[in-house]
Amino acid sequence: MNWKKVLMLSSVSLLMGACSSRETQDSSPVDEVVEDVAEDTESAIDTEEVDAEEVVEEEDTESADNVGKRSNPIPLGQSVVYTETYYGDDFETEYEAVYEMTITDVIRGEEAFTILQEENQFNEPAPEGMEWAIITIKGMLHEGDEDVPYSVSPWFSIIDSSGSEVTQDDYASLNGNEYGYVDLFPGGETEGRITMYMPVEDESLLVLDDVFGTGIFFSLSE
Repeated sequence: MNWKKVLMLSSVSLLMGACSSRETQDSSPVDEVVEDVAEDTESAIDTEEVDAEEVVEEEDTESADNVGKRSNPIPLGQSVVYTETYYGDDFETEYEAVYEMTITDVIRGEEAFTILQEENQFNEPAPEGMEWAIITIKGMLHEGDEDVPYSVSPWFSIIDSSGSEVTQDDYASLNGNEYGYVDLFPGGETEGRITMYMPVEDESLLVLDDVFGTGIFFSLSE
């Protein structure tokens, strides 16, 4: 029961008790007035509660519908669970995967390039106006076929704050611990890194691409 309703009903009860202690000939009209006040108060509170619940429900629904969109990217460190169709060796039978993915860490700029040079001396600086980012990703397969593995594929792109895709013409390699290129069965987990570049200090987004071009958007900043 809502605390406002408790207080209001308690007040009415006290008022009714005070009225009943007075043995007057006009007790009946007073009782009617008190009853009307109680009914009107309760009705008003119930209406207010229903309206508030409807508003909260609508907001939650809109938020759920928009999560992972460009206008509402997945925050850094927050996971998203999505469903994906995959195929077996015959490329005909369809299986459904329920996969959870989280970006756990992002290193950008000079620090990222220093790490890249330490891991591979042949890695070159990002193109002019761009900076490298090392993005750590964690994944887990919640549901899938027990006999046909789900292959984790790192199909990602970068969208800058202007809404343009940042084409990755140059590449940097990591010395192991890369994300993807593994098979998972239900309950299996994986974690690794990818490297991509984006405009310096830009609020760029990482997009997990799909075959329909819709994708899931992730924020790369806290």
